[in-house]
Amino acid sequence: HLLMREIELHRETDRALQAAKQSADSANQAKSRYISAISHELRTPLNSILGYAQLMGEDSTVPPHRRQAVAVIKRGGEHLLSLIEGTLDIAHIEAGKLTLHARPMHFAEVMQELADMFELQAEEKGLAFRYEPTGTLPEVVRADEKRVRQILINLLGNAIKFTSRGQVGWRIRYAREFATLEIEDTGPGMSAEEIARVFEPFARGTSAGQTAPGAGLGLTIAKMLTDLMGGEMSVQSTLGSGTVFQVRLFLPRVHETPAASVQRQARGRPAAVRRGYEGPRRRVLVVDNEEADRQLLVDLLVPLGFDLRTAASGHDALDLIAAGLKPDAMFVDLAMPGIDGWETIRRARKLGLAGTSVAIVSANAFDKRLENDVGIVPEDFLVKPVRHSELLDWLEQ
Repeated sequence: HLLMREIELHRETDRALQAAKQSADSANQAKSRYISAISHELRTPLNSILGYAQLMGEDSTVPPHRRQAVAVIKRGGEHLLSLIEGTLDIAHIEAGKLTLHARPMHFAEVMQELADMFELQAEEKGLAFRYEPTGTLPEVVRADEKRVRQILINLLGNAIKFTSRGQVGWRIRYAREFATLEIEDTGPGMSAEEIARVFEPFARGTSAGQTAPGAGLGLTIAKMLTDLMGGEMSVQSTLGSGTVFQVRLFLPRVHETPAASVQRQARGRPAAVRRGYEGPRRRVLVVDNEEADRQLLVDLLVPLGFDLRTAASGHDALDLIAAGLKPDAMFVDLAMPGIDGWETIRRARKLGLAGTSVAIVSANAFDKRLENDVGIVPEDFLVKPVRHSELLDWLEQ
């Protein structure tokens, strides 16, 4: 009797756990849908704000005092975008939808590049910046470069942001396929209570009576990404005398080929400003229900010599194609009235555009790495707000 009762109690506990798990999964899915919807609504106007700020910033006819105003608009837009990206990253990681894309990464070069960038930021605040690699760093390792950069930019950016005097030091050691990175500052430090919650979302340091701008997501994302990569992140801090963050990542060395070496040298050269292109005139079709976003691409691409046609919906685009339009490239939004972007691409190819290069330009960031049946890879998916250099890089390819 006691044994049967014990078995029944275990069954009841299991049923309760399953119900709780189902409820938590439903809540997580609802949160992800909400974040996705909010992200879309914020990215759409940001595409116009940052898009025109980029165009005006590159316009030599804009007077200097207006350039300052444009720079402020651009900084404000990029800050808002960073908050959106951070919230999305956390949602992706929690939902198990963020995947790592490990490729050969020019480790020594990227570390030096980041050191140069943050040395300038430190100088602007009157801080000393010490970059101290121990021994010889490997030229090439296998890693997700975007995520490694994201971790280090968050940690180095925080160190400089919270340090008002003294220095920021960055030490790197590489041994037995592991990279150990330590970032030490002479900032206000943290209390034991702050250290306990430093990796929680929206946690903001208040030691020494100061707060710094930001959403409090940087360290959360850096820690989650480190864990996702199978690494370790720890923090040591003394109130009033600074903080040390340590990251340990498994980054296997890759032996560089001669071709990769040539490519690395090419990467180091500054990108040339695009003024046009050689060869026959190229025709581009832009399919987007937002008039401001269509006009932005017109203003960007027509001065470079492209013949641009626009359509406010998938049906309008298909009518143009049926009437004989044969674009060399298409930029297609996803969320449109009538038929969405995916269906527009399917039907366009059936109408004879099988060889046309197609890119998605959409505020639906969640869809970027989802599988699709039209052959759109992540490199062909440009998330709004679109950086002009990325769009022109895609056209160049």
